[in-house]
Amino acid sequence: MDKMAATNRRKEARTSVDDNVYVVLNTEPEILGLMVEISSTGMAFTFVDIDDISERLNGLMDVKLDLFATGIGYFSRNLPARLVSSTISLPEIPSSLMIKRVGVEFVDPSFSQQIQINSLIRRQNLQGKLPVEMPPQPE
Repeated sequence: MDKMAATNRRKEARTSVDDNVYVVLNTEPEILGLMVEISSTGMAFTFVDIDDISERLNGLMDVKLDLFATGIGYFSRNLPARLVSSTISLPEIPSSLMIKRVGVEFVDPSFSQQIQINSLIRRQNLQGKLPVEMPPQPE
């Protein structure tokens, strides 16, 4: 996964996520991150790469995710996904912490899981979050 390009693979508009929606990736041990944007077919999250925990992502493609948001009663378990990108985000304030951004594509979510994903997107849109601008797609 290290060599994957961070290009946009989504066809739908992405919605910024400002609620604290946490992502747990089923690595051993798990990686805990914070969702930053979502569409009906995928999402992106960030996590602090302490002690190079991102090394757990090497060679992984298909993963399971748990998504939850405290305070709004949102929870989705064992959401099948495929890792599609991994980039380093530099923090606004210089520090020794490395922030990693990971993009995933949802892979055949169940009907119930798709309803939960769409519900989260609607909730963000109702709170006034505008879709993230998408770069032009190559023709």
